[in-house]
Amino acid sequence: MSEDRGRLRISNAERDQAVARLQLSLDEGRLDLSEFDERTQAVYGAKTRAELDLVFEDLPSDRSGEVAAHRPVAESAGREGLARRIRRSVPSAFHPLILVGSITTTIWLLSSVASGGLQYFWPAWPLGIMAAIGIATWLTGDDDDDDDDGCGTSDEKS
Repeated sequence: MSEDRGRLRISNAERDQAVARLQLSLDEGRLDLSEFDERTQAVYGAKTRAELDLVFEDLPSDRSGEVAAHRPVAESAGREGLARRIRRSVPSAFHPLILVGSITTTIWLLSSVASGGLQYFWPAWPLGIMAAIGIATWLTGDDDDDDDDGCGTSDEKS
């Protein structure tokens, strides 16, 4: 029966619970930041229960009560929690694109309203260029926003 359970596909809610368990282990000092990052990536890459169980193989088991006890605190964060989930789901290479897109589109919209008609959508030019750079950065994996000091690559830290 346990073999059948291991082949079951997991849901996004189960992945979020697993990350919460990892966060508890990080807070307790059982994991360091690099282990937490590696295991979090493994959780989001896991498709089955067996793959998820491997992430917790060397950590204390049955901590579901602790995760549930901490959940109201995380949910009470409200906007901060939502912003964190959005940042986690959008690759960091696209964060500048979203910021510049919001600002330039707002300026374009205000100028269109002020002139009484839709103007030429000039934000398409900077957004197109930034989108191309963001896609190239994301596809090549050349995004070093994870560095603690902002200098160097992750290869230099090992």
